Amino acid sequence: MKTLHFLLLPLLTSISLSVQAELMRGMYSYMADAGLFLDCQREQRLPVATEADNAALERAYLKHRYLPGKSLLVEVEGHFEPRQKMEGEGMQENLIVDRFVNIHEQETCAGKVPPSPLKNTYWKLVELEGRHLSDNPLWREGQQQGGSQERELHFIIKADSNLIKGFGGCNYFSGPVSAVSSNISLGPFRSTRKTCPNLKIEQSFIDTINKAEHFKIKGESLELFSQGQSIAKFIAIYF
Repeated sequence: MKTLHFLLLPLLTSISLSVQAELMRGMYSYMADAGLFLDCQREQRLPVATEADNAALERAYLKHRYLPGKSLLVEVEGHFEPRQKMEGEGMQENLIVDRFVNIHEQETCAGKVPPSPLKNTYWKLVELEGRHLSDNPLWREGQQQGGSQERELHFIIKADSNLIKGFGGCNYFSGPVSAVSSNISLGPFRSTRKTCPNLKIEQSFIDTINKAEHFKIKGESLELFSQGQSIAKFIAIYF
């Protein structure tokens, strides 16, 4: 009888864990090798244990997040268990991700993020010609040669003048804008004439957005298209 008890114990433990697992929605962020989960229902922020299906959650987050540390709405099947604190002594309740379900870029616990306006919004460049900016060889080359990261590549379209003003990584630029429905035309541009290591990525940035024919805004993201292909992606930044 005792032998049967020991044989059934792992099975009973497994069943117990699966019963505890429930579908959860919350805001998840991952930074400095640590994941945090803000449960929408409990309104409680907890660390995420690096076990079970946590790796799938991390991969999905890193693929979709545009800013380091930016929280995204996720759905997971999970449960809570105490784990050793990463800092200090004692135990702390952690989220155990039994199964990663989904991730939503443009939603929060309160619902869908309303679309940011095209005009009078600070649009930060995050992707150019299908490459995230940090993976763009021209950007990396500029940084290796001493390019500054203090100022972001961005633009703002002024509503009162239909004028675009931005920074390309080295120089400031400006030019006319025409936007009707989902159609858009940017430029031609005038810019300052400073020389610096980021000049190549700047030229690529300006040449690319100058080709834009259409745009789409989804939540806090702006995407520009040329001949039906995505050429640049931006995210709205609020100060």
